[in-house]
Amino acid sequence: MRIGEKITWTPAAFEYELSGERANKMRKLRSVTGRIVYIHPARRYYMAEAKVGNETIRECFPMENR
Repeated sequence: MRIGEKITWTPAAFEYELSGERANKMRKLRSVTGRIVYIHPARRYYMAEAKVGNETIRECFPMENR
């Protein structure tokens, strides 16, 4: 795993998209594709960033193999 590597994930914020008003319009969770922008020096977690419309979202994930 390296900085700049491409990654696809379903953002935690999108997991609740099926509730409320959007439930009639969207039945499938959306995934985004972005890049790894930071890796913790002790390899505890990494941060991924993706463009969604005109906004940039970031989310951190634990490292799988430390």
